[in-house]
Amino acid sequence: MKGGNIVVDMDLINLDHLTEEGVYEAFQVDGHEVEALNDSYLDLYELIGRDAMLKLYKYFRGDKIDCPIRLYRPEYIADLASQTTSRRERAKIARAGGYTVKFIEGVLTKRRKELEVTVSE
Repeated sequence: MKGGNIVVDMDLINLDHLTEEGVYEAFQVDGHEVEALNDSYLDLYELIGRDAMLKLYKYFRGDKIDCPIRLYRPEYIADLASQTTSRRERAKIARAGGYTVKFIEGVLTKRRKELEVTVSE
């Protein structure tokens, strides 16, 4: 289908209250996503579904979204790792969070030094 066979129901497009969902329905995209959606949005549609894809479109269209390799902040992982004295356990926590134990221990060392400076003042 190339769009030429679709008749747009203009009654569904209310320009005073235009919504992404309304346009999606008026353009009869359901079932024709491969032909209708831009590649990036098609990927999102296939990955997270229609509603989430439309929500991302509504709030982030035109923006570049950077998805870092690591899901968690190093400070959060360091907090978790600081709860154990075992280097082996710290290494497990660091690796599970996507970091090396050396990096997480560096965060902890920096934090201790900052705390020492604050306490001595």
